[in-house]
Amino acid sequence: MSMNMMEILKGQLGGMVAGQLGKAVGLDQSQAESGIGALLPTILGGLIKQVSTPEGAGKLDQALESDDYDGGMFDNITDMLSGGNAGGISNAGGGVIEMLFGNKVGMIAEIIAKVTGMKSGSATSLLGLIAPLVLSFLGKQKRSLGLDSGGMANLLMSQKDEVAKAMPAGMSSTLGLTSLGFADTPAGRPAATPSAQPVVSSGESGLGKLLIPLAILAAIIFGAYKFLGGGGEVVLPELPEVSVPNVDLGDVEGSLSLSPADVTGKLKDVFGGYTETLSGITDVDSAKSAIPEMEGLNERLGSISGMLDKLPAGMKDTVTGQIGPMVEPITAMLDKVMAIPGVGPILKPVVDAMLSKVSMLKGEA
Repeated sequence: MSMNMMEILKGQLGGMVAGQLGKAVGLDQSQAESGIGALLPTILGGLIKQVSTPEGAGKLDQALESDDYDGGMFDNITDMLSGGNAGGISNAGGGVIEMLFGNKVGMIAEIIAKVTGMKSGSATSLLGLIAPLVLSFLGKQKRSLGLDSGGMANLLMSQKDEVAKAMPAGMSSTLGLTSLGFADTPAGRPAATPSAQPVVSSGESGLGKLLIPLAILAAIIFGAYKFLGGGGEVVLPELPEVSVPNVDLGDVEGSLSLSPADVTGKLKDVFGGYTETLSGITDVDSAKSAIPEMEGLNERLGSISGMLDKLPAGMKDTVTGQIGPMVEPITAMLDKVMAIPGVGPILKPVVDAMLSKVSMLKGEA
């Protein structure tokens, strides 16, 4: 299964992380998530343009050799932002933004502002945070997969379809991507959203069959209205009674509206809750006080299993592949907290329950 960078990055930068990123640039979580959704395909589009020539691919490869992009920044986003180090992230991306976008940063910010409703200054600031995080992610892939400049170029080019679908209106032409086969939605019109689902034809589901009688009725009403010239009383002929089966759309609607980013966002919120709760444990009394919160988080973690099961296998793999990196900092905290005198026996039952649920989510149990 090929990697879907859009889904992975949206998952890692959603939820609590989006809130932290937004706070760093003066946006609320909803505004930040909207901005991230528009900036990710923009940044990836710029990277695709960069590696479309051997010279550009070589420059990117050289940039990814930097220690700034060894993956540590991406793996520790929450810690860096909670430590007030947003400026450090932004500083790491200045040269890369210049390499990818040059003097087009202002135009990019205007487009992002138009499609999200935020100010262009906020869009520029958010770009300065998101771009180095994306580069850190790529640096991690370069090292773990052993990619040279050609391998990284191939990896980025494999993302063209997903990136093109999510590209904000007017951005493809601004970045010069139309020469690479990207279609461009004119500025001012909404771009295609990656979460949009295909319409199911009437021959493919019970929902389609349910709509047929309603369509017939609408056509008759419209025809009668036109026949009478748009005025007067419309008398409809009696229609034969149509027996419409009861259709439970709950599961269908849930599976259509659910995305890997939704599930990953909830996981990040829950794991963020564990991190916050564990960081407050310093002795036996604080450990006892933390148990109700830990139990509540365990319940939320268990409920996510049901959401995960609704995803198609490929999307489910995308989410489960991200659980390990999310859990690693919590595991490190647990080692320290459980070593506090008297705390281990108190927390062991609730911690064991948490680890069991994590294993189930990862498919290990």
